[in-house]
Amino acid sequence: MNFKLITLMMVGCLWWANAWALRSDSEQPIIIEADQVDIDDRNGVSTYYGNVKLKQGSINIDAESIVVYSVEHRLQRIIAIGQPAHFAQRPDGATEDVNAEAWRVEYNAQVGVLILSDRAKFYQAASKFQGDRIEYNMRKDTVRASKSEQGSGRVHVVIQPGLIEQTKDNK
Repeated sequence: MNFKLITLMMVGCLWWANAWALRSDSEQPIIIEADQVDIDDRNGVSTYYGNVKLKQGSINIDAESIVVYSVEHRLQRIIAIGQPAHFAQRPDGATEDVNAEAWRVEYNAQVGVLILSDRAKFYQAASKFQGDRIEYNMRKDTVRASKSEQGSGRVHVVIQPGLIEQTKDNK
């Protein structure tokens, strides 16, 4: 590998860090492992292939491929593909990880939204959301599960009783 390719890979990692991570995660180093990487700096696209593993602080992503899109070295969005792709993160102040999986995981850095589609599952504390499409707004800590536009499946949600009581107590 030449120096320019290594430098571009590191810049790609930094784009990822600034957009995805919560405050404590963004201060941590990023480690990416993949079988192959292709970087198209002119078009702002970096593609990681083959058993891709990304770790930064509490963030862990496992996928078959991850594509990073940027404009002028600013992250726009990330797409992770797998059967399924997995995402986990320990939000600031939380005692448990947020876990998600889907065949397609897309992160929109501009608004801080994680979109899970195709066999999507989202776990937060003891609650579980399952549907064709799940949107998790990291900044607002909200979840929206729905069927896909073409889908006929229904959303499945499990909320543990203790969590309902905790919510009432916090209001």
